[in-house]
Amino acid sequence: MKKKGAKTSIEKALDLIEALKNADDLGVTELSKILNLNKNNVFRLLATLEVKGLVEQDEETGHYKLGMRFLYLEDAYIKSLHFLNTAKPFMRKLRNQIGETVYVSVLHKNDVVYVYSEESNKSVHVHSKISQRYPAEITASGRALIKAESEDIFPVEVDIEETEPEVVEVATVIRDELNHPIAALSIVAPISRIDKARIESEIRQPLLNAAKNISEKLKEKSETYVL
Repeated sequence: MKKKGAKTSIEKALDLIEALKNADDLGVTELSKILNLNKNNVFRLLATLEVKGLVEQDEETGHYKLGMRFLYLEDAYIKSLHFLNTAKPFMRKLRNQIGETVYVSVLHKNDVVYVYSEESNKSVHVHSKISQRYPAEITASGRALIKAESEDIFPVEVDIEETEPEVVEVATVIRDELNHPIAALSIVAPISRIDKARIESEIRQPLLNAAKNISEKLKEKSETYVL
């Protein structure tokens, strides 16, 4: 019988994956301390996850890191976001028009997660945010999504160095056929290239146009399916 409060093997494995996600790599001793498990339990969990390709061991150090299978799982998740196929051409057009990286992100509980981007072609641009997770309230994308849940609008939110130093994000939302905000559309660039004047003169309206066009296209596709 499972002791009250004791974790299942699945819960322990998920805790281990979370620990590896937050570090470059970890040894068995480190994992044992972090997870509060004896080394034999850690070895068994690692062996199971390694067989499934979810963790990999460095032959030189003996440390463990997340495995390549997570790339497959990430790709499968992105493909499950069906609205992305509609959004991509509008994102590319916006990227080409503004010259900066364009992102789509989604809410997950209290966080915002960046799931797809059209990267800027400029030699200096912000490192990729793909798969990065941030508290929603400190990002422009997260704040736009939160505001759009209570108001029937396309809000524009701005994050100037709140999430990362020297980085600016300008975001609004994409709405589905039921008018629900399903994702944020944002432009991210170094602060050296975006100031408040450029946001108002060059970025705000093209960003809104792209988000509204994607939302309208999603609505049109839904109506086509109904017919």
